[in-house]
Amino acid sequence: TFFRGRAPPRRCFSSCSDRTTPAAEAAVRASPLGRVAMAAAWSWGYNTEGVRFAVEKGEAVFISPWGHGRWGFVDSRDDVIFVDFVQEIHMLGFDRKEARFVSTRCKDGDTVGGRPLRAEPGGGALPAGWYKW
Repeated sequence: TFFRGRAPPRRCFSSCSDRTTPAAEAAVRASPLGRVAMAAAWSWGYNTEGVRFAVEKGEAVFISPWGHGRWGFVDSRDDVIFVDFVQEIHMLGFDRKEARFVSTRCKDGDTVGGRPLRAEPGGGALPAGWYKW
């Protein structure tokens, strides 16, 4: 098969074609992965301003220096969060052994890593093993 300028989403990251569910506050707070994501501000590649996974007005909101968006869960995976911001969908695969994720942009397969920068305000220090779920 010939692809003009980009690979199909499934070739870039298998979950790009899977069903995603925007997260409501109750689902986020009930999800171990959701709690891990919200526990810290995260780097995005070399950017150290940080991106945040938050809940505002009952909805999951992704906050970044480039714009806000929404985030939620991939129904077929318990280690992946989708983020939809700046008109692009990204799949973030979280590592179960280290505090990090790899984001894959579904449009073209571009990847970037993220690591925790600091605990969220008012959250205190992150306890050992906080990122394991």
